[in-house]
Amino acid sequence: MDLMRILRSLEEFLYELVGWLVFYPRTFWRVLRHPAAIARYTELELQQEPERQFTETISPVLMLILSVVIAHGLEMLSRVPSLETDTPVSQLLLGSDQALLLTRCVVFCAFALVAALSILQQQGKAITRETLRSPFSVQAFLVSPFVLMLSVGILVARVEHGWSQAAGGVLIAIGCLWYLWARTCAYRALVDIGWWSALTRVSAAFLVTSAVAVALLQLLLP
Repeated sequence: MDLMRILRSLEEFLYELVGWLVFYPRTFWRVLRHPAAIARYTELELQQEPERQFTETISPVLMLILSVVIAHGLEMLSRVPSLETDTPVSQLLLGSDQALLLTRCVVFCAFALVAALSILQQQGKAITRETLRSPFSVQAFLVSPFVLMLSVGILVARVEHGWSQAAGGVLIAIGCLWYLWARTCAYRALVDIGWWSALTRVSAAFLVTSAVAVALLQLLLP
């Protein structure tokens, strides 16, 4: 009986894994090309029953987690020297693969959270678990390509070659510009607002979140 339960669990896991291989690149491409459409799609999906949600894509938060895992895997394969963790806090947050994955997930979730709160403020809605779910899910989708573009750019910049820093800087810039564009498109899809107003609000929220993340990183890695 226990063996059959283990086999069924293994079967479900393998099927889910195969599903990720199919639906992750498909979802990634949809987010990359049509951020406004993915925002509207997310709102519609969240109105369905839980078992019927996101049947054509990967769920938003899982998409974000998988993007962080892929970025971490690329870093491990590249064999770029790991970050130095001299302080107890940095050792706790960055000292192991598990801690680093969790810290990265939290940091990028912060980008999604700040963006979601900005949308709720503009919509004039109270912040509750239910009202936060939809904009946060949208932003979890949008931040996923940004995770990979930013991580690959930083990875290339850390490679010890003459061209690597310039190439890494270009990749980081492209990632940031795409992310601002995607968030602006999604903002306008969810809120009745003009392009410049949306871009201003998105840019302000992005800069504040980035500044806090950089400041925390500097504190952890003196």
